[in-house]
Formats: sequence, structure tokens, C-alpha cells
Amino acid sequence: MQYLLKTDEKITIIMNEFGTFDVDSLTFNNEVAINALVNGCVCCDLKADLVAQLKNIIADGQTTHIIIEATGIAHPLEIMMACQDPEVIHLISEVKMIGILDASRFLHRHRYSLTTVELMEEQLAYSSMIIINKMDLINDQEQKKLSAELTQINPQATTCYTTFGQLDITTFNNIKHVDNMKSPAKHAHHHGIKSMQYTFSGPIDRQLFYQFILKLPQNVFRLKGFVRFRDCADVIYEFQYAHGLPSYGEVDKEVPLTIVIIGEHIDVERLRNNLDMLQFT
Repeated sequence: MQYLLKTDEKITIIMNEFGTFDVDSLTFNNEVAINALVNGCVCCDLKADLVAQLKNIIADGQTTHIIIEATGIAHPLEIMMACQDPEVIHLISEVKMIGILDASRFLHRHRYSLTTVELMEEQLAYSSMIIINKMDLINDQEQKKLSAELTQINPQATTCYTTFGQLDITTFNNIKHVDNMKSPAKHAHHHGIKSMQYTFSGPIDRQLFYQFILKLPQNVFRLKGFVRFRDCADVIYEFQYAHGLPSYGEVDKEVPLTIVIIGEHIDVERLRNNLDMLQFT
């Protein structure tokens, strides 16, 4: 999205969070129009809200492109159907799906439940373009295997292999149209997926937080949010963790010290107890 926002196009973002706290919207500056849809998934729980948002954005007349940043557990066909709702279909010229995957994690996707694996593959099957990131973390043999698997899942999609998400903005001008409007095998993609949020009352110990991150179980997909550390209490950090790889950076505005954890069959009570111990140690 940061690449697209560097263009002169008038872009509005619809940001969907599975939980009740919207982390990502807070990371953009005020020059970007962001509409948040929280506490559910745009493909089912919030589908009617998505259609209403699309109507309002288009009616405003200030937008040329709408980016729907869906939660990672959304089914793309349902989003496509929302964009083709009778109330908005005549106002939208084209819908393109862009799938983004972690190269190494996708190769090892069968560690997860069958439902999660099916969702991952269906998300790619409906994508017009697939961005394969973190290519520096796999070897040549794994790259060939990954390429073959993606071709089998979606031979029509435009593919783009990247490291650190770096790509040429002109790539988006060459996205092919993919006609995969088949019905999904099932709509039970939320089964086992949970989200929790935790708000810190103040700065925490940096090393204890790092230890907490390193000990997160494999079934935790994402952790994101904002923290302060006691060794630098005047700075707020945005923290992101996805499938074993953490990253963070400074935030230049006041935001709630809240983190969100998303995973499959996660033990919410245990995670909350560990965070309590972290906060008060």
C-alpha cells in the first residue's frame, strides 16, 4: 500500500481488523483517507458494512482507487461478490485481487490445520497478482518448488518475487484479469481463529517483551500494536510479528499502548496471564 500511496492517484483505504482494535490505520498519516471496519471479517460479519462503505466512498467523488486491506482470514470470493453487489457494481470499473505470501511459511503451510491451508490456497487461487515476499530466506531448490506449487494453484496470476517487499510500482499496471469465480469449497474459514487485545498501563521491560515474543507458540500468526520500553519511556514503538519474524519502528504520535494477537486455537487466558506478568515485573 505504501508504494501505491506514492502515486498521484486519489486512493481511499478500507482497513479491516478481525479484532476490535485497529492497529494499521494508526500507522498512516492524516493525508490518507482510511475507513476502518473492525471486530469481524469483511467477507461475512461485515459484508453489508463493506458495501455501505463502498457506496459512501464512491458517492463522495474524491476517490479513483479503493484499496480493501482485508484481514488475513478473509475469503477473496466473498469480497469480490461484495464489490459486485447490485448497489455498487455499476460504479466500479474493475476489481483486482492481490495476494501476498511469506515464501518460507507458505512452503511449510501444512503445519497448520486443513481449514487454514485450504484458505491460504483459495486466497491465492482467486488472486490476479501474487507477491511472494522474503525470497532471501529460501534456497534455489525451495524457490523452484514454490514456483511449481503456485503455478498449480493459480497458473493465470501475475507473480512478483520480492525481498523486504521491494517492487517496481509499474508492476501493478500489468496485472492480468483472472476469472476464477467458482464457489469456495466451504465457508468455515474462521473455525479456530481467535483474536485478543491487551493494553499496557505504561512502559514495560524491553528484554522481557522480546522473550515473550520468542516464546510465542507456532499457532500465533500475528502480533501487532504499540509499546513503550522502560529504558526509553518517551518513545512509542510500533511492533509487528508475523510467523516468527519480529520488526518494530518508532511512532511519532500518541497512540494507545495496545497489542493485538491473532492465531489458530490460541490460549487467550495463558497469553493474557503472561502479559500480566510481563507488565508488572
